[in-house]
Amino acid sequence: MYNILSSNWIISISLTTRLNRSERSEPRKTGDSCVSDAAPTPTPLPAAQTTFAVYSGPPLDSIKTMVALEFQVKDAFLDPYGIPTVQASLEPAKQKFQRLLDQLRQQGLIAAIRGTTDSLTIKVFQKPQVKPSRKIINLGLFLATVITVFIAGYYLWTTGLFGSQVLQQQLIAIVDPTANPYLKAGLFAGGLLSIIGLHEFGHKAAARHHKMDATLPYFVPGPPPIGTFCALISLKSPPANRDQLFDLGLSGPVVGFVVTMAVAALSVLIGFLPSASQATQLTQWSSTCGAQLGVSGCLSNIDFSIWPSQPLILIIISGLTSSVRPGVFLDGQLFFAAQIGALLTFLNIVPAWQLDGGHISRAVFGANGHRVASVVGLLLLFVSGYWTFGILILAFMFFSRRGFAGVEPLDDISPVSNSRKLLYVLALVMLVLTFAFSPF
Repeated sequence: MYNILSSNWIISISLTTRLNRSERSEPRKTGDSCVSDAAPTPTPLPAAQTTFAVYSGPPLDSIKTMVALEFQVKDAFLDPYGIPTVQASLEPAKQKFQRLLDQLRQQGLIAAIRGTTDSLTIKVFQKPQVKPSRKIINLGLFLATVITVFIAGYYLWTTGLFGSQVLQQQLIAIVDPTANPYLKAGLFAGGLLSIIGLHEFGHKAAARHHKMDATLPYFVPGPPPIGTFCALISLKSPPANRDQLFDLGLSGPVVGFVVTMAVAALSVLIGFLPSASQATQLTQWSSTCGAQLGVSGCLSNIDFSIWPSQPLILIIISGLTSSVRPGVFLDGQLFFAAQIGALLTFLNIVPAWQLDGGHISRAVFGANGHRVASVVGLLLLFVSGYWTFGILILAFMFFSRRGFAGVEPLDDISPVSNSRKLLYVLALVMLVLTFAFSPF
């Protein structure tokens, strides 16, 4: 389960599978809720086919005693797979279950809690064993991505987005004929890698705050003109509750969004102020470029008239900062990095499947609301022209065999906090501010 183009972070844990298998083998009681968002398999799985580790932790009585310190225990038993299962009275569980998890973690255990109409069911498992991270891989991928993004920046400066080296050299001769192409390439690489890297470290910081294990970012190198397929981090333990799932989903886009604004502002602040003759040359160049490419012109003012071909946040930031330097010709290297940053923030904050926005909507609305949000998010992608990305999401949904299912926290019965519900509005504002029709 992972986020595309961010993203971001991976939750790969067999706990959900274990819960589902054990529940399918137990007699159903009226009102029992399915643990996973994914549709359950109707045929019980024979014990011989299970792949999870046999429970070898403290005896059932010890587990019952630990649970009884926080909950009013009604019953305790071993399910057909030998998993300790405790039934408790129905009550607010968020804080109590969090304390129970802290106690179980010291024993190398983990638990999940689900509710029915009149009781809570707590299952205790062996904590899944995960391989230690190999930081040399993170470092190698990062260095490779630095190289490919630097190459993309060099290509961008020498050839341009129009794909015509002649046109680009004409533009360079007007705006900055003495510029060092390697410094310009480094400027682009620094801006873009700051946006992507800090996005991922936003996820990392949220995971560390909630005491969850997560790897360093895995950067993915790519070809020009961008030079990367972004990055992701791997989360090695599941979120304890919906609050944690919300924080993990929102942290990356918020940080990336702020850094994108900073890069966009810097593109204006370090841009060059053309003289009257240079402004005339730029107008002529734009007309010539437009005639060759079959468009009205290759240069345009960054204002509200061009929305939604440009994100609102870039228009607003450009307008505010250009008031300090009227008539400035913004730095194309940094502004293109900011455009990519806005695009990535938009794609990540879309409330679909297991994108960052999908995690946020899963935390706020639960499993059923998340499915509805995912449909809306996918429709938004297709309507705005991101066909390739939308099809890619659908493909991952199909091959994962989980459909619209989202990441489910260990405690999926406690609602997200009211403050986070308010922050959900921030996510929607970010979605609007970074929205733009596909440039491809």
